[in-house]
Amino acid sequence: MISLPHPWRAAALIACASWPAVAQHGNAAASTTAPSSMSALARLLVGVADGRPTGMNGVTRLTGSGSSTDVALGSACRELTRSGPILLDTATRLDGCRGESGKRVVFHLNLVRFDASREGTAAFMASATPALVRGICRNPDVPVLGRLGIALVFRYTGIGDRPVGEIAIAPGRCEQD
Repeated sequence: MISLPHPWRAAALIACASWPAVAQHGNAAASTTAPSSMSALARLLVGVADGRPTGMNGVTRLTGSGSSTDVALGSACRELTRSGPILLDTATRLDGCRGESGKRVVFHLNLVRFDASREGTAAFMASATPALVRGICRNPDVPVLGRLGIALVFRYTGIGDRPVGEIAIAPGRCEQD
């Protein structure tokens, strides 16, 4: 039995276990925590990408106006990206994030051994999306960010940075499931 550290990544890995490019490496926990030198908000974003709750440290920077929230998210993403890449487990690397206007954060995640050029990648993502959304929403920090109006996008790439797909969590999405 393979030990899978995070429920939302576990769903993706289980769904693609029949794909040799992913199944051959296993999934021993190799999770790295955010460097303590990072700001609380940058560590919160690493926790969101890693599926680990942080106790919402740093969230006070997100309670102002939309423009001040955009500035805070952009700054935290630049800090996270400069500190990376961050290996989340043996299959997933967080290459960074980008804060976009309108309270939107786009995470750049690389499935380090996933061959996105294989036939069926789009079908795989379509079938894995519901499980991935449920897993992402299980992190108690994610619904709170949604209630603050923050949209989260998890953009996945594979070998050679080829697109695999993306999961979008709009504000309120976690309350629907």
